Amino acid sequence: MTNHTPSNDENHDQSDHDTHRTEFDPSTDSASEELITAIATLNDADPAELALLAEFVDPEALDALFGPQMDGTPRDTTGHVVFNYDAYHVRIDSNGKISLRRTEVETGSERSLSDDDE
Repeated sequence: MTNHTPSNDENHDQSDHDTHRTEFDPSTDSASEELITAIATLNDADPAELALLAEFVDPEALDALFGPQMDGTPRDTTGHVVFNYDAYHVRIDSNGKISLRRTEVETGSERSLSDDDE
């Protein structure tokens, strides 16, 4: 139940420029699976081609944090978690919203351009 949309109106501590948002139902969907699906869609890649989520955050802990309680009842909490996953700054909210923003990565080509000017 993923709905990928570019951002345009929500106030988060992230810049709206180049931020992509998706939503999931925390009572039925896995936060980690929805995150992987969203990033695969943004990269036009197969989810199996992505970096392992476990290298950046514990997927089971992420799912437990946002999923229903052990007895199946929804969690009655508000909050969010923020972390970097590969080339993305990720924010997952307890209401089922995922925000993804590409991080700025410095490349050697920028340095080479200034070296050529000498």
